[in-house]
Amino acid sequence: MAVAVTAEESRFDRWRRTAESAAASAGETRARVIRDLAAALALLVRRVRIPLLAAGVLPLAPAFLLLLEGMAEDVGRRWFVGAAVVVAAPGLWLLWRRRRLLRAVDPVDELAAELAQAYDVAGAWARAGDALHQVRSAGPGLRGAGRAARGVWAGVQLTKDLFDRFSDLPRVAPFLPVSLQFTGYLCLVSVVAAVVGGALAVAGLGVVLLAE
Repeated sequence: MAVAVTAEESRFDRWRRTAESAAASAGETRARVIRDLAAALALLVRRVRIPLLAAGVLPLAPAFLLLLEGMAEDVGRRWFVGAAVVVAAPGLWLLWRRRRLLRAVDPVDELAAELAQAYDVAGAWARAGDALHQVRSAGPGLRGAGRAARGVWAGVQLTKDLFDRFSDLPRVAPFLPVSLQFTGYLCLVSVVAAVVGGALAVAGLGVVLLAE
């Protein structure tokens, strides 16, 4: 009997060591993937920092010219100042978002730590499984429809909670797909504002010369 118990304990210990080893291996793999992701994001930011700077500064020159023309022209001063603010706004906003990206990856270790916190979604998988089970196990009739609706609503709430979780992390939030897409659109708007601002500055210069 003692030999049998010892054998069972030994077998249990082997299973436990195997499970612990697998968990440790998975944890190391996850940590390595997160570190690689943080390093890749830092490399991306370093590569785009100069283009973002150029796109942000581009509309500031015509905006400054419009301000100077407004100071020289008393009649249309409000128009010139308003135009300067509108032209400069996309560039200033883009420069702020660029600064946010640079601060997010400096240092990279802190970005990796926040990514690890953001991707620790074991509880989220459990909630998603419960929501899916509610939908799949919903029976016929009004009661089944109500159960399915509660499952769908739980899934919607989970998506919202995950998005809020990512958005609340200051180093991770700038890299959300929606945020990166908006930064790209802001680059385009900044370039367009520079072109329009340049045309307005040239037209304003003509107005100032005619007024003199």
